Amino acid sequence: MNRQFLIITLVLGAVLLGSVQPAAGAESQSSVHRPAAEYRHSIDFSPMSPLFRIYALQYNYHLSAKDELIFGAAYSNIRWDIGSTNAASLILGYRRFIWGNLHLEYQLWPDYDWYYDKTQDKYYPGFDLWNEFRLGYRFDFTLFDQPWYINIQWPFGFGLYAQNKPESFKQQEEEEPFFYFPPMFFVGFKF
Repeated sequence: MNRQFLIITLVLGAVLLGSVQPAAGAESQSSVHRPAAEYRHSIDFSPMSPLFRIYALQYNYHLSAKDELIFGAAYSNIRWDIGSTNAASLILGYRRFIWGNLHLEYQLWPDYDWYYDKTQDKYYPGFDLWNEFRLGYRFDFTLFDQPWYINIQWPFGFGLYAQNKPESFKQQEEEEPFFYFPPMFFVGFKF
C-alpha cells in the first residue's frame, strides 16, 4: 500500500503543480494557448467497452479552459479463469489540460461488486474503491454543426479497497496489483 500511496501522491502533486498559473504577462513561450471553453458540458463513452467489458457513460463539466470535473456511471463484467466481477460504479474525476489538448486525468470508481468465484460457485457481494490515472489527448472536430471529440487515453490504476473479496481474487491481485490497458478512446460531444 505504501507504493500505491507514493504513486497517488506523485501524480496528484504533478496535477496540482500543473494547475499553478503564471503571473499576468509572465506566460512561458513554450506553453500552448488554450482558448476559453465555449461549451461547458460534454458527454462521452467508449466504443471499446465491449472489448474490455467495462461500460461507462461520462458527463464532463468544464470549470475553465484547463479544468474539467467528471461524473458518470459504469458497469463492469470482467471475466477471468477464477470467476467474474459484476460491478455497478459511480465515476468521479478531474481532468487537467497541461499543454493544448494533452491532459492528465484522475478518476475514483466507488462500486458495489458481486464477485463470482467459479471454484466455490458462490457470489461475494461487497464495496470496492478503484482509482485510475490517465494520460490523454483530445482531438476536436465538428460534425453536422455539432462540436465532437475523440479522446485517446492510456489508463493505469489499481484497487484501493475491497470488501468481501474471495481469496482467489486476492491472490490474483497480489500477482497483478496494477491494471493498464493499451490506449483506449472515447467519443463525445459538447453542448
